[in-house]
Amino acid sequence: ECVYRGGVLPKKHLEFFSVGRKYRVPTFLATSFRRDVANGFCKRESNRHNGRHGSVIWIFHVHPAGKDDPRMLCDHANLIEKSNYKGEKEYLFVPYSVFTVSMVFLSSNPTVMSPHVIHVEAAVDNKKESEILKLAPWS
Repeated sequence: ECVYRGGVLPKKHLEFFSVGRKYRVPTFLATSFRRDVANGFCKRESNRHNGRHGSVIWIFHVHPAGKDDPRMLCDHANLIEKSNYKGEKEYLFVPYSVFTVSMVFLSSNPTVMSPHVIHVEAAVDNKKESEILKLAPWS
């Protein structure tokens, strides 16, 4: 299973999201089950920043066994069924959730139509992860 988040990423923060990097996000992190919704956020953020930053789609993977095995269920995320967007369901990660970068596809011209794509694996249990991980500079 995966969920998506769209936005922009300043070039100076690209290096942080390197394969193998384990990090925490210091805020709530809203994601969507729909790629088109993430694309819409990508476009909105690109417009809001007047195209100064490259567009990015994050793809968050949760452990597939969590669907059937409660021990493997991501315990620091919640399904939010009421959203500001009609028919949209969000998967909301709590502050300081832990993620590991698994794949990065950099675009030579990161626009809404051709964004950077960053795949990350969500930790199953934040409490089992180091408390001194680096914090994401951008999410």
